[in-house]
Amino acid sequence: KGAPLDCIVELIDGTLQKNAQPVRNQHLVYNRWKRIHCLKYHAVISPDGLVIHVYGPVDGCQHDETVFKESGLPDFLNKHFWTPDSHPLFLYGDPAYSVEPHMLSPYKGPVISSEQAQFNTTMSRIQEPIDWIFKEVTKEFTFIDFAGSQKILLTPCALYYLVTLLLCNVHTILHYPQIPQYFTCPPPTLEEYFHGAPVEDAQLDSWCFDSVWEEVDVQDGDVEEDEE
Repeated sequence: KGAPLDCIVELIDGTLQKNAQPVRNQHLVYNRWKRIHCLKYHAVISPDGLVIHVYGPVDGCQHDETVFKESGLPDFLNKHFWTPDSHPLFLYGDPAYSVEPHMLSPYKGPVISSEQAQFNTTMSRIQEPIDWIFKEVTKEFTFIDFAGSQKILLTPCALYYLVTLLLCNVHTILHYPQIPQYFTCPPPTLEEYFHGAPVEDAQLDSWCFDSVWEEVDVQDGDVEEDEE
């Protein structure tokens, strides 16, 4: 879509999902920039409009760069994000991300060249679709955008959001909405998406299915005291 570099193949960004104000430990989920209580996620989308990676939830006060490194995605990219002839591929993110192997972001600084400014302008247009997917989720599943019903420890807020991302992928496959049209990149069929093909890389397969989260036992009495 007119990207200055043909090695930029996917987009990454963070998003905040508003929650009801908890009674205790409010500072953990309070985002001072947006002035809301929320949980944060980051997501990677491909040109066919599908969310192919999501990490979260994490505390709403976390920075996008911190979430990216905490997710383990950099190590995964270093091992697997290459062309068949061993050239690196890249994600592109907004200025919150730093430039590193397999990650690019806009040029920063008080003084940049005209070529760098043109690069930033072009990539800003290409980066925009990842915001569309976050808006699409709340448009199709409006209940997750109602903060009063999203009560941490009382309702499975994170599960709701992750499931809606999955269903949003299904919507993209069935209806061919704005993002795949923008990039002229049709998504796979439902059968291809849900069944896929055999994965020969055992390490990649393990990474996709292993969770970084551990189950935590929560007493019912403690849960009721944490939320209004």
